[in-house]
Amino acid sequence: MGMPLLHALRLNARRVPHRTALRFRTQALSYADFLDRAERAAAALAGLGIEPGEKVPMLSVNHPDMLVAYFALTGIGAVPAPLNYRLADDDLRYGVEAAHARFVLVGSGFETRAATATNGACRQIWFADAARSVPDSALCWDSLLDASHREPPGGREGSTIMLHTSGTTGRPKGTLRSRFGFEERAIEQDFSVDDRTLAALPLCLSAGCVYTLLPLYLGASVTLLEHFDAGAALEVIERERIQSTMLLPAMLQAMVDHPRWQEADLSSLRVIQSGAGNLSVVLKRCLLDKLGEGVLNIYAASTEVGPYANLRRADVARHLDGNCVGRPFFGVELKLLDDEGREVAPGEVGEICCRSESQYDGYFEDEDLTASTRRGDFLTVGDLGRLDADGLLHFVGRKRDIIKSGGINVYASEIEQVLQQHDAVAEAHCVGLPDARLTEMICAVIVPRPGATPSADELADFAAARLAAYKKPRRVIIMSEVPKNLTGRVMKMRLVEKLLATRDGLEE
Repeated sequence: MGMPLLHALRLNARRVPHRTALRFRTQALSYADFLDRAERAAAALAGLGIEPGEKVPMLSVNHPDMLVAYFALTGIGAVPAPLNYRLADDDLRYGVEAAHARFVLVGSGFETRAATATNGACRQIWFADAARSVPDSALCWDSLLDASHREPPGGREGSTIMLHTSGTTGRPKGTLRSRFGFEERAIEQDFSVDDRTLAALPLCLSAGCVYTLLPLYLGASVTLLEHFDAGAALEVIERERIQSTMLLPAMLQAMVDHPRWQEADLSSLRVIQSGAGNLSVVLKRCLLDKLGEGVLNIYAASTEVGPYANLRRADVARHLDGNCVGRPFFGVELKLLDDEGREVAPGEVGEICCRSESQYDGYFEDEDLTASTRRGDFLTVGDLGRLDADGLLHFVGRKRDIIKSGGINVYASEIEQVLQQHDAVAEAHCVGLPDARLTEMICAVIVPRPGATPSADELADFAAARLAAYKKPRRVIIMSEVPKNLTGRVMKMRLVEKLLATRDGLEE
């Protein structure tokens, strides 16, 4: 189906005009009010001369104006290009320059960083909370909307957004997405038009953008958190009787670890969708014990491929061990290929390749990189998996996470899953370090649970008792934290750099 975003909003405003579309702090906007604001913004932005196809970066924490901007910009055929606000100034500047931006939308607290990122080369539009004293060179979002008529130019509506990859393997890459598979997600993951949905992921990230736009596309009600906080999330779920949400493993772990977890009334929850990382066995059990077996879904996706597999709620309890991500997603054709492009047999590891109506259009201005993800009309980003006899996909890791130790490929995720079974381990991350004899030496980096003090030898022995000899870590390093991006994914390139910059990483 795939309606343009603003068109879907118009239909919802006619169908359920008085339903609350968005709650934020003490503010509530009905669908009629949300549409009015989006159409005024679209007209105002068109009046500034923003053209179809033009990329407009956004630098803000979660805010209603950011969502209005998604609908307004796509409504005039322009392309929102949200930036990860945790990026370094150089990366922000790169993102603005790479988009050839003439305008940047700026939220509260980012005025100075936006000035640095734009370097005076483009004009800033400040959201309401930022615009306390707008300089002559900047524009005030609310003033633009107040002065606008509600007649955006017709015939330009689209849904293209330039999202960025997670940045775990270098600078984030701009990916153009015009198809998000909202209908397929609703069918596969049980999001409903009548839901009260919690949106707690950053809107500047792919998952946060998609799983906040999804309920608005359907006509459901969204409660938006400015930023994730475990206590605040528990309180909102209780108070507003939240029925559906998307939460990353790190967020779920923070909620389980919160002092109010056991007493919190979460009985309204019907769907928790999770993904973008492995949920440990311990975490899955904690969630099932509290919520029952009919709430948690686990899926696999990427910014480029879109969603490609989903472990539905009824199957989660039967697949606690390992990283089973379920059956191919609704509407997705999936196959596993070897390095020669041949399909592998069930049980064998292959590169996950997909064909669907939810995949990206391509990397912005990088045809060669886009071509590198194509396998004919299938798409891959180097994820690896195997299919079991029941047709369920087990995520094995990523090609870049293969450690070549002694001439044998070792999957980092397999070692990590074993180490995470140790009671003292909160996080386990395996990387390959340069080694003259083995090519790469398997190094396990452990973040202990609060109060736990495991020794490196103890953890090495634990892994050695459960893994083949060639898979056991040759070095175990205990750290209080590891470098992560905004979604909680470990940035392994930076972790390796950190290890190599220390004596631990250089010793034989």
